[in-house]
Amino acid sequence: MYWPSYPYQFYGRNYYMGRLIGEVVPYSNAHDLMRLGRDMQEYPDSMLASLNIQPGMIVADIGAGVGFNSLRLARLVGPYGRVFPTEIQPQMLNHLMMNAYMLGLSHNIIPTHASHFDANLPYNSFDLVLMVDTYHECINPPALLSGLHRALKRNGRLVLVEYRLEDSCIPNMPDHRMSISQAKMELESNGFLLTQVYDFLPWQHILIFNKI
Repeated sequence: MYWPSYPYQFYGRNYYMGRLIGEVVPYSNAHDLMRLGRDMQEYPDSMLASLNIQPGMIVADIGAGVGFNSLRLARLVGPYGRVFPTEIQPQMLNHLMMNAYMLGLSHNIIPTHASHFDANLPYNSFDLVLMVDTYHECINPPALLSGLHRALKRNGRLVLVEYRLEDSCIPNMPDHRMSISQAKMELESNGFLLTQVYDFLPWQHILIFNKI
């Protein structure tokens, strides 16, 4: 089936390539991002270990929320690396930096206010861009992906971690999950190549793309 290559609206909701785009989780629900039990649902340390993140790397955490993964990334890249958490909601970034200060991790975290259309990242700077439970909420994927493509270094990786649409037992609403085939279609239409898939997490795909 042919789908438009641009985002569009239908009955007040946003779509892209036939997919209903999920609505952004508001700051009023920020407590859920650091909820007890999330570690057991998402295995964040195992997820990050699979990405072979090394000290000194420059990484971005798109849609970072209040720091669930950014704080872990800051430890992994060490004092000479940098983590750029991005958020469209300033309250999320303020909360994230408060958490970072409390843990002594603020020295290598650079909070970045983004928009729906631009992650606001410097060009040709990043070894890895991570999007955990985020991409499905982007209302203009081509615009966002264009900026991420420019931000990545030549051999940089873009990693999507998304709840599996293929698994009907996962409780999230369908517009907050993605299939491998849908993610592949969308990103490969925007300058990326799917190079690896991990499915060892309880509920999520790890989809690794390289810029082309």
